[in-house]
Amino acid sequence: MKKAIIALIVLILAAGGSVGAFLAVKNGKEKEKQQASKVLAENELFSFDPYSPTKIVFSKGDEVYEVVKQNDKWTLTSGEFAMDQDYCQLICTYFSDLTAETNYGEITDEKLEMYGLTDPDTIEVTEPGGTHILKVGDPSPMGDYYYVTADGRDKVYAISYMEGSVLKLDRLLLKNKELLTYSLYDIKEVIVKKDGKTTLDLSFDPDTQEWSLPDEYSSLKVDPTMITTVLNNLVRLESEEMLDEKLEDLSKYGHDKPHGELIVKGIDGTERKLSISFNDEKPDYCMVLFEDGQVELYYKADLSIVDKTPYDFIVQNTIAADSASTKKLQLSYNGNDDTFEIDMDNQKCKVNGKEVAIDTMDNYVAFDNFFKAASVYNFAGLDIEAKPQLKDPVMTARFTDTDGNTVKMDLVTRDDSTLYVFKDGKYIGAYVNDTMLKGRTSLSEFYIKFKKIANF
Repeated sequence: MKKAIIALIVLILAAGGSVGAFLAVKNGKEKEKQQASKVLAENELFSFDPYSPTKIVFSKGDEVYEVVKQNDKWTLTSGEFAMDQDYCQLICTYFSDLTAETNYGEITDEKLEMYGLTDPDTIEVTEPGGTHILKVGDPSPMGDYYYVTADGRDKVYAISYMEGSVLKLDRLLLKNKELLTYSLYDIKEVIVKKDGKTTLDLSFDPDTQEWSLPDEYSSLKVDPTMITTVLNNLVRLESEEMLDEKLEDLSKYGHDKPHGELIVKGIDGTERKLSISFNDEKPDYCMVLFEDGQVELYYKADLSIVDKTPYDFIVQNTIAADSASTKKLQLSYNGNDDTFEIDMDNQKCKVNGKEVAIDTMDNYVAFDNFFKAASVYNFAGLDIEAKPQLKDPVMTARFTDTDGNTVKMDLVTRDDSTLYVFKDGKYIGAYVNDTMLKGRTSLSEFYIKFKKIANF
């Protein structure tokens, strides 16, 4: 369906090019100019301000859709579904300067029958100057034209096949193709579920203007930039194609066993529930099923939120302290208990009572690398459901700042390669790789290098 909208845009742009070509002809011989003007006048169907219409009626037999414009928004009077705003405006723009490519003379019953205009598709556009009606019949045998008639005109006209194809009544063309009807600022909560279990729950507090995860993640810092980036992309999405309108057989697109479910709740109390499924025949796409049975096609990458977890929306490290505001670090690690008294203003550090100058480049770099290795904890993942005990920590670091406030960090073995992180005696719900403590660029490495320089 997006292709049809694009086609309509192309037609409007092409129309501008046609006008330019016509102006060029006007500079030719006077006879050719007069002839071109006459042809143009014969085939010029409508002319009005494209932004002035207030009503459009699409119909085919008993199928009728009346759309009105209120507060710059097009709305279906029956309220059956939300309208595609771009399509409505493009129809107005296209109609406002519509010129046929040729005509077949005066209207007769025989011609109406021959050209499929006895039961046509009809579009009525109402603007302050009146109502303009276009009836669209059959395509030509060669597939290069559609036959049409226009109100106030006594001839049968031909418009290009592409033009006619986007004007034929199609409910799916009329329907809003946006994934969500919310703006970023209208969303209160976003939930992702898989197999009936909630895998992601993002909530927005209108009073504080802050996003948050459930209470069990309260020890972790939310990354608001990541949340707004992902959701900002989400609210801009439009379907690549409108598929079945009222799906009954859920297995047709895999919605009997969907990949996931996306629930978006608005501040106004409304919500949208979307079922998302994958299809091996379209590996780059996913099929989205809406509550009303509409199925739409989207790029899988655009709906990657269905595979995201809270880990993707947190600041993926915690920094226990900053050397500039720390006066003491007490470190218990690898059988050693060391105390570092820090005076960054004077570029000095006492290690177990022994004063060490850190005013040279080598000494400062060695100290800075060591301090960061002890104070920065880069998470490898989350394990909220775990309930580890603070017992036999493999490392403990206590930081005291210049105001006397303390932060205590502990690492406890989780498995052969990861360690639970505790802050001030409480498990924060995250773990780090043991490469933080051993191997290159680890605490062990930088501890040994600083110890060698400081000679403690």
